[in-house]
Amino acid sequence: MTKSMKPIPFERFIDICINDYYSKNKIMEIDKSDFFKGDSENVCMKFNGEFLRFPIGPAAGPQTQLCQNLLTAYLTGARFFEVKTVQVVDGKEMQEMISKPCIEAKNIGFNVEWSTELTVEEAKEEYIKASVLMQVFAIELGLSDIKDFVINISVGYSLKGIKSKKISNFIDDLKDASNTEIYKECIELLKKNIHKFKRFKLQDIEKITPHITNTVTLSTMHGAKPEEIFEIAAYLITDKKLNTYVKFNPTLLGYDNVRKILYNLKYHDVVVKIEDFKNDLQFDKAVEIITRLQKLGRENNLNVGIKLTNTLPVYNSRGYLSGENMYMSGKPLYPIAINVAKIFAEKFDGNINISFSAGIDINNVAKVFKTGISPITFSTILLKPRGFINIKDIINEINGKTVSCSKLDVEAIKELAKAAKTDCNYKNRGEGRLLEDTLSIFNCFKIKCALCVDVCPNRANLKVYDEHFESAYQILHIEDRCNECGNCHTFCTRGGYPYFKKPTLYSTLSDFEKSRKSGFVKIEGNKFRVRDEANDVYDYEPDFDKPNEEKEKIQIFLETIIREYPYLI
Repeated sequence: MTKSMKPIPFERFIDICINDYYSKNKIMEIDKSDFFKGDSENVCMKFNGEFLRFPIGPAAGPQTQLCQNLLTAYLTGARFFEVKTVQVVDGKEMQEMISKPCIEAKNIGFNVEWSTELTVEEAKEEYIKASVLMQVFAIELGLSDIKDFVINISVGYSLKGIKSKKISNFIDDLKDASNTEIYKECIELLKKNIHKFKRFKLQDIEKITPHITNTVTLSTMHGAKPEEIFEIAAYLITDKKLNTYVKFNPTLLGYDNVRKILYNLKYHDVVVKIEDFKNDLQFDKAVEIITRLQKLGRENNLNVGIKLTNTLPVYNSRGYLSGENMYMSGKPLYPIAINVAKIFAEKFDGNINISFSAGIDINNVAKVFKTGISPITFSTILLKPRGFINIKDIINEINGKTVSCSKLDVEAIKELAKAAKTDCNYKNRGEGRLLEDTLSIFNCFKIKCALCVDVCPNRANLKVYDEHFESAYQILHIEDRCNECGNCHTFCTRGGYPYFKKPTLYSTLSDFEKSRKSGFVKIEGNKFRVRDEANDVYDYEPDFDKPNEEKEKIQIFLETIIREYPYLI
């Protein structure tokens, strides 16, 4: 395995999506029936001067790193995107710092990842491509005739890093991408490929905006010094002229309060360390920072707010992820974070902008939204069964609700914070039993399981109908889209590792040769290099007239991919 993802080139991405949709009634493994087409005048709003149809979407994390992540989320209803954090440490250097697997989300939500694994330049290109493609496919699929989403960039972690040429240029190019090579390329390729679309027309290209964002979230490192947090945010406001949100940590609630919440909700095996609370920003300093920043915001005619919350540092007592420490998200983070929201709402008498991301699901999203807290983002729920389709369910919970975002409802937040401490929806239900690895290369399920397809944030697993096998559905793994996060293993009903075991499509011979997995790569003409179930490597030229009884399983499967998914090869 290569352990690193490769962005899909823009023109190739158009081909994949158009062919997916018009031949398979799906895009990136999301069926057309699961596209969200609802609308509500009660929920849409102006957010920092931009039209926002739904103030809901994925948080900075595994679902906002690649172009296909963002488009997939858009199809299922997301309209607010907090894209993955960038910093000066990036690319290969960052990839080497993140041990794999890096995600475990079966019950709670733990990770050992942080900022983007792409280079900053690649990240910029992915966000620009995604912005353009969401505007294109909104029209092509009849989802919206206008740009109805907001992209919120995220940067970290030091003032020196954020002022560096690398990050400064990243910010400037996403404020206005019109002079970037990737934006120009996207526009030219749309013109070149306009004949492939049915509803999106040449004149619609003129509607596409190069202004990707005017809003930033400052992601602060655990243990960051108060004055540096202020100085970074002040720089983003006064120098970069961005509406600015500061992401705060759940440690603001205090060690004893957090421990009590976790204990009462039966998370007895989640161990927090008092040092992480003592070394982190304290609440009084956070109040001082935001008070000063709000004044700066008013002086610069920009909005200032806070993002609640970051993940919670905990001791790694589980053994699946490596390292001494890991970061907790998901359902136990919700009662902690909403109580952090309570103390801020009380201190500022409701006069504070709060964006929220912590254990959001269908049980709490409408209640949080009705308090005036927005936008609302989430990550862990998208790593669960049904994956991105969970966005559609979450939006259905708020669709039609009416809320005023001018001031927070402090009393409602207090009631919500109190109830969350004992809410049965957020109690620990256990990890379930460990499953023996019985995953096979083919025929791993008799029914439409495909959990490994749903839970992959990068859309690296495909469910392929193939009538030649005992099981009608097989799984194809796409090497370029995988970064070995391990989430598909977490939910595999056969206890296996789909990203290692399933037949893999490689884009280059080099990647094929670095791997020991079964799979295939096109080498020249109609020839493919194949590694079969026995780990034998040979060259194979498909022969569709030859009886299947005379072929290996991997040859039969390869020929199915050639017939049904030629645009992937």
